[in-house]
Amino acid sequence: MPDARMPLVGRRFHFIGIGGCGMSGLALVARELGAQVTGSDAKQTIYTDSLERNGVTGVTIGHTAASVPDAPAQVVFSSAIRPENIERAEARRKGLDELHRSELLTEFTALHETVAVGGAHGKSSTAALLAHVLTACGKEPSYVVGALLRPPGVHAAAGAGGTLVIEADESDKSLLNYQVHTAVVTNVDLDHVGDSGAYHDIADVAKVLGEFAANAQAAIVSAQAAEHLAPFLSGMTVVRPDLVGGEPMRFRLHGEDYEVNQPGEHQLHNAALVVEVALARGCVPGDIRAALLSFPGLARRFELRGRTKTGARVYDDYAHHPVEVAAALAAARQVARGGRVLAVFQPHLFSRTHQFQTEFLDALATVDLAWVEPVYPARENPEEWTHVAEELAADVAGRAPQTRMSPGRGDLARLLLDEAADGDVVMLIGAGDVNALAEDLVS
Repeated sequence: MPDARMPLVGRRFHFIGIGGCGMSGLALVARELGAQVTGSDAKQTIYTDSLERNGVTGVTIGHTAASVPDAPAQVVFSSAIRPENIERAEARRKGLDELHRSELLTEFTALHETVAVGGAHGKSSTAALLAHVLTACGKEPSYVVGALLRPPGVHAAAGAGGTLVIEADESDKSLLNYQVHTAVVTNVDLDHVGDSGAYHDIADVAKVLGEFAANAQAAIVSAQAAEHLAPFLSGMTVVRPDLVGGEPMRFRLHGEDYEVNQPGEHQLHNAALVVEVALARGCVPGDIRAALLSFPGLARRFELRGRTKTGARVYDDYAHHPVEVAAALAAARQVARGGRVLAVFQPHLFSRTHQFQTEFLDALATVDLAWVEPVYPARENPEEWTHVAEELAADVAGRAPQTRMSPGRGDLARLLLDEAADGDVVMLIGAGDVNALAEDLVS
């Protein structure tokens, strides 16, 4: 009989695509809950490195049939892993059960009192900050978030406190399957239109997020989200912080002042949601205040990578929706304090770039100089989207004269090193591999 403290004892999971942010987090928690874990990924990532640091040793780089264990193992896969993947095919040949990552996460939500953070933007930052605050307040939560805390370089843990903090991904509507005690909604915005076909308009998004929140015992939402969710949800707690101008960045909630150590006004709204949840779970304001200030931030979320030889600061941000890009660039302007902002934007997905072309260029128009890299295709076939790069290039020339197409990584790195001066901020933006450019810029 499985140990109640380790409910997955006796089960074996093989994660195909274990190097992804969500998959690696599930693998870490599964192992801590007693399961035997192996996995594979096409390439080494910061998440496979994190797995190794945290004791998950059975990870293979490259997909091969030989990596698939024998029965009674179960294979876990994400939406990015197609049925024809060699390891999924081998698993079927061996008669192994297959679990989509959301099915395993649903199992985890049934084992805990779950706080799930949904919304179009800020899920990783908000969920990670909440996990950090609850941990600092002695609540010992379990958590699975989509980016590494910096440091200690982890993004998942199985705590003893009975609470699980997760991100609730709306892209494939799998969040509707989770057993949730408290639903948190950061905001409502349109995304996942062309790449997955999940949504036709923002009303579709609001309906799904409203159902997600209505299924929970409690719903804590931002004021922006509340406007969209009102037709689908009643009885929600709407968080309306009073923003306090100036430095340091602060907000007031329920008569208490709180300070955040991450730049950008959006961080104040995320932190206010965290405070509301933490108070509801028995944390006291003084402990919450201290925890907010000790939050280390997330890898690839406005992460300072270093300085160029001339002293310009280089930041990396995962933003890939125009609202997120605009927020990251506004934070860069705040940090630059009179210096210039130079941006490199790598669009993520052809469908998203095509859908929001004007909005992306509007966001880039707020900086002093910007370069647009070729689209990072992720799960899309570039041959089906050959027109997008040309359209973007033409629109860049017509709408934003200070923005131009990248001449290529090597030439772009040399341009940035020549151009960026002390006091300037260089922003590397996108969910692809644009962050690798930092290695050529930081001295």
